[in-house]
Amino acid sequence: MSDQISSIRPPIIDNYARIIQSLIESGRTGFIYYLVQPLTKWSGQVPVEPLDRLLSLIDQGIQKKSSRLPLLFKMALVKSVAPDQFDMNIPGKIVLDFLRVTRGIPSVAMSNEALEFFNLLRDSFREYSEKEFQKMNKKFESEISSADTVEVEKLIKIHEGNESRARAMVDESKKGIEEIARIHESGNLGETKRAIVNHLLKYADPAMPELHKSIFTIIEKISRDNTNFKKDVFDTAAVITYHEILKAIKDKRLENAVKFIGKYTVLFRGDPNTPNYREVDTFEKQFFQIIEKKNLWDRI
Repeated sequence: MSDQISSIRPPIIDNYARIIQSLIESGRTGFIYYLVQPLTKWSGQVPVEPLDRLLSLIDQGIQKKSSRLPLLFKMALVKSVAPDQFDMNIPGKIVLDFLRVTRGIPSVAMSNEALEFFNLLRDSFREYSEKEFQKMNKKFESEISSADTVEVEKLIKIHEGNESRARAMVDESKKGIEEIARIHESGNLGETKRAIVNHLLKYADPAMPELHKSIFTIIEKISRDNTNFKKDVFDTAAVITYHEILKAIKDKRLENAVKFIGKYTVLFRGDPNTPNYREVDTFEKQFFQIIEKKNLWDRI
């Protein structure tokens, strides 16, 4: 089926990790329905090895970067969701460890077990993500609609800047880029990627919409030798930003939600192929509708 996941890229790993963290925080019912139940279908046979033994072998395998790691993780996960297991904290921890190792060890990301895992959870996670978006969309609409004019004006000011702050951010950005260049020179591509994503998220600012672009030179240079580097960086930034928006709405922190909506817009405006473009566009339109309703366009 063409919809099947055929390769494991960093953005999908980050997306799964954040969905799983959200499920852990959502409570037992959702956690079991969207994560545990799909995992019970991974294998018709439950390993006879004790779970403690499997987890010990995983720890040893991580240290040695063993080729058996994918199989060991599969066995441990199948064992952790078996009918005789009652500690639901364990599957969540193993899954997050599996994602961490998949991100850090290329051979694990390319394994059959990793592909099986991501495809096994694909439909379940899509369903959960859509329901979570709809839920947070209604919550955001309710929160932003009930905000008084003064509060909305404060939210608008999040996208404003001042001269001294702008100068400080420009100086900070330059130092950050110099540090990223040093990291890249050390040969650690994974650490370089993380540093660039963090830089983009920090310096994507509606008040200074060009500031984050200073890092583009390094991105383009690395991309000449690493085909998917640029796409992975920006897709990862999109995934992180979207989940930060959801978290802010869930925690009733409208200022943070609006801040990250602004960051997403600065980074990805006009590109509907970006992960979660539809969802963030919906949030942004709701915000602007409130500004229009309260006749506050002259504040922008």
